[in-house]
Amino acid sequence: MASKIYIFVPINIGRNLEKLLKRKAPDAEFISPTSSAEELKYFEKAFGKPSGDTLPDLVVTLQPEILKYFEDPAVSEHYGTIEEGFPPLRPDLRALGFESDLPLLRPLLFTPVIMLVNKELENYPVSWMDLLDERFAGRVIAPDAQTPVSMAFDFLMRDMAGAAADAFLQKLKFSGMPFDVITGVNKGYYDVGLLPLPFTRYSMGKNLDTVIPAEGSLVLPQMVFLRKDASPESLSIAGELFGKNIQRFFSQLGALIPVIAEISIPTELKQDLNFYWKGWTWYRKLALQQAQ
Repeated sequence: MASKIYIFVPINIGRNLEKLLKRKAPDAEFISPTSSAEELKYFEKAFGKPSGDTLPDLVVTLQPEILKYFEDPAVSEHYGTIEEGFPPLRPDLRALGFESDLPLLRPLLFTPVIMLVNKELENYPVSWMDLLDERFAGRVIAPDAQTPVSMAFDFLMRDMAGAAADAFLQKLKFSGMPFDVITGVNKGYYDVGLLPLPFTRYSMGKNLDTVIPAEGSLVLPQMVFLRKDASPESLSIAGELFGKNIQRFFSQLGALIPVIAEISIPTELKQDLNFYWKGWTWYRKLALQQAQ
């Protein structure tokens, strides 16, 4: 039976990454959804009623929903710790509390989420909490509600603002993909958009500015899970993902935060890493609450 390798990364790098990895494991079955909705359907199919045949050898995703399935012993018992033979987390991320304390999970990279602002807007928001001002009611756009960006933004805003976030989130416009967010803010249909850092490169030359809020960027961890009985091919692919070439690919071409110290962070981050993050136990708790 072919090795099953499940990978879902931001669409701007997904196709190129899969091509690179298929050269290393030409006989493996690569499962790469084209949308978050498709990804959630796959999770339910593969992990909702797990069996040895449905569970992938290697899982790579930034969808918080995945954590719900690993609460089930019928899933988690098939996966092991990812430590031996893999490089340690870079020191700057370790200092910020990004070292995983969940044995089955290892972070592969991180996707910051920032604000995209129309240049004609007066008095830019400088913090996430500024968005709660009435002047932004209905004037903020985010990607589709099922995307990891919007799902995480929902529970992180509630974490920051509590019940005060409800009215704002009810008027938040969810629409399509990050490219739709860029278009909506560029044309002035919205004042502010939520955008993963990788897509800021597509906003250059437009009527747009980026803002990293005072509380820090919301940050989505790309999570890796590896089966205990993973095939040699799958182990090889896991090693490639944490290797210098792919980590450099993530940083230089994808504007994603690499996890190994040898690779510099993306050029878009011209300051110290500043993220809104309270640790893995906290993130897992919020993600499980969202999944209920």
